[in-house]
Amino acid sequence: MKARFYLIVTPLALLLHALLYLSPRGESIENYFLDLWFNLRGTTAASQEVLLVGMDEDSYQNLNVPFDQAWPRSLHAQLLRKLKVLGAKRAVFDVLFLGPGSDPEVDRELSLAIKDFPTVLSVDFGLREQDGYELTELLYPYEPFLNSASQVALAGVPEDTGYVRRFMIPDPEQMEGLASLAQAAAALPIDAPQPGTRDIINYFGPSGSVERLSYYQLLEEDPPLPAQLVKDKVVFIGLALRSELGPAQKDSFLTPFTQRGRTYGVEVHATSAANLLNRDWIRRADPNIELIVLSLLLGGAITLLFTARPLGGGLYLLAISALWFLIANGCFRAGLFIPGASAALLVLPSTYLLSTFYFYLTTRKAQRQIQRAFEFYISPEMARTVSLNPEALKLGGKKEIATVMFTDIAGFSRISESIEAEQVAAMLNAYFTEVMDEIFQNDGTLIKFIGDAAFAIWGAPVKSEDHALKACQTALKIQQEVVRFNASKRFPPLNTRIGVHTGPMVVGNLGSSRRFDFTAVGDAVNLCSRIEGINKYLGTSILVSDTVAEQIDGTFTPLSMGAIQPAGKDDVVELFTILTPEATEDVSKLWNGGIQHFKQQSWEHATKWLLEAASLDSRLMEPANFFIEQTEQLRVSADNNWKGEIVLFEK
Repeated sequence: MKARFYLIVTPLALLLHALLYLSPRGESIENYFLDLWFNLRGTTAASQEVLLVGMDEDSYQNLNVPFDQAWPRSLHAQLLRKLKVLGAKRAVFDVLFLGPGSDPEVDRELSLAIKDFPTVLSVDFGLREQDGYELTELLYPYEPFLNSASQVALAGVPEDTGYVRRFMIPDPEQMEGLASLAQAAAALPIDAPQPGTRDIINYFGPSGSVERLSYYQLLEEDPPLPAQLVKDKVVFIGLALRSELGPAQKDSFLTPFTQRGRTYGVEVHATSAANLLNRDWIRRADPNIELIVLSLLLGGAITLLFTARPLGGGLYLLAISALWFLIANGCFRAGLFIPGASAALLVLPSTYLLSTFYFYLTTRKAQRQIQRAFEFYISPEMARTVSLNPEALKLGGKKEIATVMFTDIAGFSRISESIEAEQVAAMLNAYFTEVMDEIFQNDGTLIKFIGDAAFAIWGAPVKSEDHALKACQTALKIQQEVVRFNASKRFPPLNTRIGVHTGPMVVGNLGSSRRFDFTAVGDAVNLCSRIEGINKYLGTSILVSDTVAEQIDGTFTPLSMGAIQPAGKDDVVELFTILTPEATEDVSKLWNGGIQHFKQQSWEHATKWLLEAASLDSRLMEPANFFIEQTEQLRVSADNNWKGEIVLFEK
């Protein structure tokens, strides 16, 4: 099921990524991180091959140019002559010279200055009406200037949702063979590397990062401008006005550094030209290549997420996103833009949430299956605890120290022969319900019913520090319930015998891969079954081993039943009984003292003390008679090597 889910989700995730990658929304996400890389990198040293000459507020004031009029062409002519004197390489005007000026002589003067110094003039787009339609056309400079210029070029910039990030790459067929202003300014050889339409302008920083002089500073004679500020540089001339705020600022644009102010169009062109001259623009791969590579990496990342649990998958997700962040940022600083923001921040987290949700559903389903399975063995509350472990229904066992309890109905065969089979079934159902309820209420695990016997353990699969105590409490409660059961007189009276033992055992799902049961096996389990059977010899209802008695001492007062070697066993086990209500202190002293005399072969004292204890508590009469019988036999057979044990030869 997980494989099918993976095979469904992965193609859908890749399709979602492809659609998002190709959509404007996806591109805006990538652009957001592009801007982030710029701002994390910060300002870098600007190229010294370009210089801005700003037609700024100071120049308007110092040169007495009215703000509501075009810049005097005579000043442009004067500027070009000054640039030639200072040794500039080339002048690039981000200014339109459309049509003749008001003074033909000034136009002739500017035309000569343009012809006398390498100058690039701007061409821009304009609108004109024709037959009621608005048509786009190219607006060329005034013809005399056009003929004098070394080159004319497009001054426009491509905007992505209001931002200028990419180079202007004119289509030769649609733009009449014109180059961009930056290309014309760089004047690179035809075979020189050129940026593509997806390549990114490598901004040096926010507005003002490129070296800039005010227009009026170049025309000042006192003091004269040092030639080294201009020599061998490509000089860009354009508006640099801050007289209007926000988007209305004239000829200024949004860039990755917009949080620190908009950038003049002339600086955008100068930065682009500097990138071309230094070949240090930010490169970006073909979209098909990007999409294929990102899809392969995304598919691998999704596979990794699906192989892990939610916590591990979350760590993988964080690691993958962090790795992409570090690689993308590092590649950007090396001049290569690596996309992937939408994959790392949207598609992968969405896939992770889906896989986690699927894991939750399947885990909950498995937990419910486990819970339903274990509700046959343990209480619903404990079943919910066990269900949190999905390994619980796997084939296999684990060694545990736990407490075992076996119950058995004395003389069940005789009872079942005296009533109808339907009554036997009803009696057992009612009886086992009482037994099972007591086991569950004391956090026990019901392993199985075996005929008229019940087999339960404490301490596994749910851990418990007081498993021996809980088993003993359950044994006493079962005896009380049997008394109430018999008092109802619905069925023949029953007498339940119980054995309890603590020891090592293997607990788990044992069997074959096709059929297994949750059970417990081991010598401790076998011994407990034998202990339960010893009740019929001693005439007791509950027998516990010494390993149990040690753990309940202080809560109950166990009465010693001596050292007994069960039939078929080589080892001797110390047995005890527990009574409710408990025997008095006098009875306990007499009884335990009598057992001690018995072990020491002090037969007269043993008989006396045991009978005296039984006279005070009639529940001890049958055990007392058993030991008196053993005393009569041992008077004859016991020797100095006898250690006080009683050997049973039948179960």
